[in-house]
Amino acid sequence: MIVSRFAPSPTGRLHLGHAFSAIRAHDFARERGGTFLLRIEDIGGTRSRPQHVEAIFRDLEWLGLGWDAEVVFQSQRLPLYEAALERLKAAALLYPCFCTRADIAASASAPHGPEGAVYPGTCRNLPSPDLSRPHCWRIDMAKALATIAEPLAFEDSGRGVVPANPAAHGDVVLARKDAPASYHLAVTVDDAAQGV
Repeated sequence: MIVSRFAPSPTGRLHLGHAFSAIRAHDFARERGGTFLLRIEDIGGTRSRPQHVEAIFRDLEWLGLGWDAEVVFQSQRLPLYEAALERLKAAALLYPCFCTRADIAASASAPHGPEGAVYPGTCRNLPSPDLSRPHCWRIDMAKALATIAEPLAFEDSGRGVVPANPAAHGDVVLARKDAPASYHLAVTVDDAAQGV
């Protein structure tokens, strides 16, 4: 069964791009007898605001969109993200990183991926990291990909099977210094749990 979702962050009013995305996800599920879910991605710290959540509900209702289950709030799912992080740490796939964005941007040798500078791996092999200092947790993409037996791919309704290349994005952050989980981790855990 098809499960689609709309998952805005309550950091401001919805815009036309949000409306388009919500309508497409809603109609995709409805046309196939599937389920349309609403998830509020509200772990963005002080930028997430309750008044924006209410505005999202009103805007979606104004568009004539209804969802098929209780609304999921990421802020209520933090233990699931922590459990996923602990599993990855136990598998030795994560490492602490102390670099700032400015440090990474200043690295002339940093490779570039689809969205700019890719983390150059400065903290990947620190012998005795001081975890009392502010840090994020990054996935060691080379190690993670080495654990997968088959090449990664996804099915696109228009293009067919599309190979995935997560290495192009480098060692992404899975838990930020200022938040218990990054978008990458939270959305993956949530989509898997909700069958999206």
